[in-house]
Amino acid sequence: MPESRLTVLGELKGILQYKELVRNLVIRDLKIKYKGSILGFLWSLLNPLLLLFVYAVVFTYIFNPRFPGGDPYPLFLFTGLLPWLFLSGTVLDSSVTLIDNGPLLAKVMCPPEIFPAVTLVSHFIHHLLALPVLVAALVVASIAGWHPFPSTLWMLPLALVPWLLLTGGAALGISALSVKFRDLRDLVGHLLNLLFFSSPIIYSLDGLAVPSWLERILRLNPLGSLVELYRDIAFTGRMPEAKLWLTATVVWVVGWALGAFVFGRFRETLVESV
Repeated sequence: MPESRLTVLGELKGILQYKELVRNLVIRDLKIKYKGSILGFLWSLLNPLLLLFVYAVVFTYIFNPRFPGGDPYPLFLFTGLLPWLFLSGTVLDSSVTLIDNGPLLAKVMCPPEIFPAVTLVSHFIHHLLALPVLVAALVVASIAGWHPFPSTLWMLPLALVPWLLLTGGAALGISALSVKFRDLRDLVGHLLNLLFFSSPIIYSLDGLAVPSWLERILRLNPLGSLVELYRDIAFTGRMPEAKLWLTATVVWVVGWALGAFVFGRFRETLVESV
């Protein structure tokens, strides 16, 4: 078996072997996050609810967006933001996870990929806790006659798979690179901002009034297929085309493989570097 394949599969195998440790560390992180909070884990529901409320007020009564998007626009925007917040939050935290857990990494005999995995699972739990808010908003919009309830919503777990695996690969790669190149931590936020505005999150590429050359560049963004896949299922109610599924699959496979490969290249020297 080629070394690159061993690296890609090895990171996943190492994480699965220590799934109990991952679970305990995720519980620890969640408790630390909400320590001293009166509402505790209820914030996992309140945060996306307040986010949706703010967008509904701003984009309904204050600002009327001129770029193309679904109607009602706040719900269109919300279905694009939810998976993006999962990815961006994971990537940002993964850029410091090995450095922050340096003492624990040096003392405990466990593979270093455990810590980006903990970051991934923690943010994925927050995403899952936000989904009831999305479902409730879809029900309200359907009852009020603003938007039909998407019949494809039952397929949402399938749409989450590419996001989960692509984000996992990004977390592995960024966590290792941030240890070796400390300046990367400061660049990650700016790179995410660029990726956000070049992805069809706040707008739809169909009917976007931009020069043709810019539209072609925007359509080359690999994250676009994942956004469209998630939104088709969670908002539009349209069965995603086979080409979209294929593109999303290629994106997460390449993303996971690249992240795992980068992590594997630096894996043996991470403990000394932190």
